[in-house]
Amino acid sequence: MPEPDSLAQHVVTCSADSARNLDGDITVDHGFLPRAVASPPLTGQHAAWEQVAARLPELAFAKHAQAVIADLPPLAAGPEDLPDDQVKRAATVLGLLAHSYWRFGVARMYVSRNRDIPDQLPPAIKQPWQEVCRRLGRDSAGLTLEDWVFNNVTFSRPGLVGPAGEYRVEDAVIENLRPSVPVYGNQAEQVFTSAFFEINAAATPMVRELCRLEQVMREGGPGAHEEVCRILLVAAECARRATKSFRRVSPRSDSTTFCDPVDWAKTLVTWTVPPPGYPTGPSGSATPLVHLFDALIGRTQYDSTLGVFAQELRGSQLPQKHRFFFDLVRDLDLRGYVAGLSKAAPARYAAVVEAFNEAVSAFAGDSGFLGVHKGKVVNYLGVGTIVGRNQSTAHDQTFIADATWTEMAGKLQHARDERTGLAI
Repeated sequence: MPEPDSLAQHVVTCSADSARNLDGDITVDHGFLPRAVASPPLTGQHAAWEQVAARLPELAFAKHAQAVIADLPPLAAGPEDLPDDQVKRAATVLGLLAHSYWRFGVARMYVSRNRDIPDQLPPAIKQPWQEVCRRLGRDSAGLTLEDWVFNNVTFSRPGLVGPAGEYRVEDAVIENLRPSVPVYGNQAEQVFTSAFFEINAAATPMVRELCRLEQVMREGGPGAHEEVCRILLVAAECARRATKSFRRVSPRSDSTTFCDPVDWAKTLVTWTVPPPGYPTGPSGSATPLVHLFDALIGRTQYDSTLGVFAQELRGSQLPQKHRFFFDLVRDLDLRGYVAGLSKAAPARYAAVVEAFNEAVSAFAGDSGFLGVHKGKVVNYLGVGTIVGRNQSTAHDQTFIADATWTEMAGKLQHARDERTGLAI
């Protein structure tokens, strides 16, 4: 994909039918979410992958899980073998099968298996997985947030999905969503993966608004600062909506969006961790909303442990479409524009600064998205460590005696400081 000259041009390019089968999506109507859900199952000989994937919940704790997955027939996944419009679905299905091969079985529930899982894959999975990931423009085979969540979520109520998978972003809430291909089939999986979808649905208006921001900053004029203020307040509201969505992932059993911390730790989030030698698995640090706001507020410091991790994920988890978009947002240098008003337009400066700082606070403040994220993640990690989840998507080893959830609180705070310090 050629590097675009403007945000608006990039969105138009990404919205074209010719870009539909490339990794990721960016459209005005659906933001960074896929423009359609409920991808049709793979057809022809590749339906064999679907048949085993449909059995994943029953195989999760079976002794013969690896044998069943390894028994798949060797199938090619080149352009002559697998149509372009099935590549995204194939990346999802093969990624789920690969992680299930590594993680399934009762033995893998125990600490020793979490600490030391084999990195082998049957050729019947490894070779086509590498091929479909290359076709998507990735450097290597690995399960991304696109595969695990965005291209693997559908609606539980058929009336909310059109015949071609069309849907309304406002309907994308946890209660309406479910994995198209579940791995465990438990409520923790349904709520947690659907929450990622709902959270990023909150960022949808930002695609249109940032294209407008680029235009306003280029054209200037006496009313430019008012429009910049309006767009920043829209950004702050998007962050608040995402925060509200994140709060809905609840450890309370009487909640309709209950995500059992023990079930979560013993199944889904242990399952997402690949063995050493593979790219980092899907993580909240790879979610588009986070990278979008980092670019908007002008984050340049990535010295924290999680900052370094986020930069690593940028290369392995974010689609090229998203990386280009975020680079263009960063190049706007909104923070520099706001600071420049202090001399060029002092009367307008205060209002724009207030709006800018509100966006920073709504994203990174104590009650903002990252502040709420810190509290919830630390609580879930605490339970997870106690019940034996001793490895994160970053491959960090954790042990109960180290109380590493408190250490993680410090890492999360350090990463937040790299953002909150950007307030003007």
